[in-house]
Amino acid sequence: MALDPGINIAVQQISPTLTLLAVPGVLLDSTPWYLLLIAVLYLGFHPLHGVRLAVLFGITGGLNEAFKLAWHLPRPYWISTDVRIFTSHPSFGFPSGAAMYGAAMYGYIAAVVRRRWVVAVCALLLVTTCVVRIIGSIHFVQDVAGGLIFGFLLLLVFLFAEPRVAAYAAGLSWPARWTGILLLAALPIILVIPPYLALAGWELPASWAATAFQQTGQAIDPAAIRYAWGVAGIILGSLTGYEVLQSRGGWEPPEGLWQKGAVILAGTGSTLAVWWIITTAREACNVPDPLEHALTVVSMAVVLFWLTCCVPMIARRAGFFREAGGA
Repeated sequence: MALDPGINIAVQQISPTLTLLAVPGVLLDSTPWYLLLIAVLYLGFHPLHGVRLAVLFGITGGLNEAFKLAWHLPRPYWISTDVRIFTSHPSFGFPSGAAMYGAAMYGYIAAVVRRRWVVAVCALLLVTTCVVRIIGSIHFVQDVAGGLIFGFLLLLVFLFAEPRVAAYAAGLSWPARWTGILLLAALPIILVIPPYLALAGWELPASWAATAFQQTGQAIDPAAIRYAWGVAGIILGSLTGYEVLQSRGGWEPPEGLWQKGAVILAGTGSTLAVWWIITTAREACNVPDPLEHALTVVSMAVVLFWLTCCVPMIARRAGFFREAGGA
């Protein structure tokens, strides 16, 4: 693979104004944004599709990090000072996580909602995400292309396999179902361990480290497991919350537009607030890595449990739900 930042440089020189879009555009690849997507689908469309999106997000995160560690390729600003960079990214570059998440998540939303305007918005968001990664010199073009390919392939496998896995899980006993949830939640971590161990003895090229530090003032340490812990917690919390919700009668979004909007707004806002509070508290605690990893899993599980169980139960108690026999 050619590691040539020429396209990044050329795109940045088109327009200084266009380059400035890379700063807010980074938000399209952030934890709050992905939580927002899951929350809107879960609370506004159907909980089942929302929890599936959360699981797909978790699997995508683990697989993407495994690929990054396996290829261990640099980002544009690690090898060139001719590109402008606006944020520091300590993980490897290929394949692009933003493109891979976008292909899988926007593709899933478009596939299950099946409304023209939703498909159009998902396509626009995906294109914007990919362009921002190149404009901001976060990724080479090949990183973005690889992310799109892997993301869409994973989406196809998920759409084919998930209904069959769900049908099989429905016939399992209670202990077996919870064992399956734990195993599925551990999948992102299981995926990243082999390529991580394979990097034993690998040394970060001094030129990458020096160039990246010169560009951002922050050191990089890409040969590490960073994201699998959080996405494992997302799978664990979403599936646990959904199971508990179903055991207590389930919930469906209300039909009224203003009621549905109120649930989405309150549920999404409270979920992001819980995430911010827990993340801030966790980051304030200076704990060793093994404990930090465990806290990351638990904290993200709590956030998703709040979204998938607590919010719907509160909404149902407040009278915000679809009546039996409703469309």
